[in-house]
Amino acid sequence: MMIKTHIKKLRTVNLNERGQIVIPEDVRKDFGLDKATTLVLIEKKGEIVLKKESDVLNAIEGEDRLWNALQGEAIKKAWSKEDEVWDKIYRDSNK
Repeated sequence: MMIKTHIKKLRTVNLNERGQIVIPEDVRKDFGLDKATTLVLIEKKGEIVLKKESDVLNAIEGEDRLWNALQGEAIKKAWSKEDEVWDKIYRDSNK
């Protein structure tokens, strides 16, 4: 029975006395990491995930665009009923 997995490479790394690790050269090349690359460490579901800072920032910006679009749609819907709301307020205030 074959088990499908998304694992492309499996490496072991050791922590030094300062808690630092070395990312193997072939993995750094595969991901385009150089000594100027900033990584973000994320704890997720009991795992440690490293992501490029630029990828994290792009994901956040994409999420912001989604929320802004949703907010815009909500505002459009509310404004489309604005006249109805003001008419009701006017009617209620003249009773």
